[in-house]
Amino acid sequence: MLNFDDLNFLAIILAAVAKMFIGGMWFSKILFGQMWLEETGLKMDELTDPKKPIIISMIAGLLFTFTVAVIFSMVSIDMVSSLALAVIMAIGISAAQSLPSFAFEGRSLKLYLIYATQYVTEFVVVVLILKLMG
Repeated sequence: MLNFDDLNFLAIILAAVAKMFIGGMWFSKILFGQMWLEETGLKMDELTDPKKPIIISMIAGLLFTFTVAVIFSMVSIDMVSSLALAVIMAIGISAAQSLPSFAFEGRSLKLYLIYATQYVTEFVVVVLILKLMG
């Protein structure tokens, strides 16, 4: 049964911040930023002002973590099962849902894998934080 009193809103906010951090690192020069630029055909000087995308990412991150918190508050499973479910949901919902768009747009498999592995990583970290903070 859905009960918003069971949600840990501090955990939701911290998980959203962690999701933003992962996204920032994912597309930095440290991880996949250069590869992402090459696969999208963009150049650093062509990127838009980051303020608006960051705000949108923050809102989307909060919505995502809130939704995941609601779903996981409705199931009573241990940490390992929760992380396994996070991987299954990330691959079976997030990554699978975006794959047809990549195919129809003719974008590369490498670009798809950059995004798909980001989805899986963020999903697992969000669930880990939510479960640890209960």
